[in-house]
Amino acid sequence: MVTKIAQITDTHLFADPDTLMRGVAPWHSLKAILERVKLENPDAILLTGDLAENGDAKAYDRLFDLVSPLQIPTYCIPGNHDRIDLLKTHLNRSPLFTTPNALTFDNWRFILLDSTMENPKFGEGCLSEETLSALETTLNTSNVPTAIALHHHPVETGIDWLDTIDLINTTDFLAILDRVDCVKLVVFGHVHLEIDRTWGDVRFYGTPSTCTQVLPENPSQSDRYPGFRWLELYPDGSHRSRVVRVPLKSGESP
Repeated sequence: MVTKIAQITDTHLFADPDTLMRGVAPWHSLKAILERVKLENPDAILLTGDLAENGDAKAYDRLFDLVSPLQIPTYCIPGNHDRIDLLKTHLNRSPLFTTPNALTFDNWRFILLDSTMENPKFGEGCLSEETLSALETTLNTSNVPTAIALHHHPVETGIDWLDTIDLINTTDFLAILDRVDCVKLVVFGHVHLEIDRTWGDVRFYGTPSTCTQVLPENPSQSDRYPGFRWLELYPDGSHRSRVVRVPLKSGESP
């Protein structure tokens, strides 16, 4: 049986749904994304951080009101813009969940990591020693195909300023992956950009924001559109992934 998952990230919602961020209204663009996600009928949704631009309680309520009618199990992890206490109190309501940290989908395991840190200087992230230790223990308990999700990027994007606000202890994280062979893919947000990298046998996927984008060199028009990542996990441990873009309506483009 194929497990289908939609990764949605960097929604950056405000308390007011009509507030703009660099020319885009995040609430309206997320609504368009969710309408497209609903057509795909995923088994689960992953929300991988920076869910509220300013960590406002009302913004999390807006997010719940948009996602909950889909009645799809939705798992949330924080980003550097989030207020973790408010995220957990306002989004830990079925069908949205802020725990557990490890999910099971048929033959697959999905591990959700919190890469936020207290008082980052510029928005960078870090996996605590406790998180890294727990990750390694979990990976060594079973050799089932495993995917990992976190907010901050553990691989270079090639964009200099963006790579100054990455996961600062990437070396420690990658060293754990080198010691196991069950991890097949890592998905992350934060970059507002489509990324596809390989480390050994592990694929690393960065996903566009549902609102504004970081543009690569020589961008296409579609690079400017909000999007989400679609994952298909197969029983034999293989997977497929693609980014789905949704053109903004006239007047909403950045």
